[in-house]
Amino acid sequence: MLQAVLKARKAGAGETVGGTQCPSRRRPIDLVHLARQTCGDRALEADVLGMLSRQLDTLLRRLDGAREEDRRQIAHALKGTARNVGAFRLADCAERYETALRDPAALAQLRREAEAAASFARSLID
Repeated sequence: MLQAVLKARKAGAGETVGGTQCPSRRRPIDLVHLARQTCGDRALEADVLGMLSRQLDTLLRRLDGAREEDRRQIAHALKGTARNVGAFRLADCAERYETALRDPAALAQLRREAEAAASFARSLID
């Protein structure tokens, strides 16, 4: 697993613009950002990825049948969680959905990105 993480980190590193590291959106989770957030602690990274996967599954289930205000809160929680771990594409989708709760395309895109991030996280810890 460690070699897979290192390889993914190298391939998915954020781009540099004007000397500043920008988040990578090439992969569902920016592993360089995650490493910074966990101070490079690989065991902590695995714990965070496991929690992320479980939380995404739970929040997506809660979206089904939820009232509008509850869906807004779920989208907001997804946005914050995603940004904290480096799932920037997911955070962008959650932000879009948070402001367009009645847009079925925004919800579909949010679900796709959440499933991609959860699957990617599981692939790194399995």
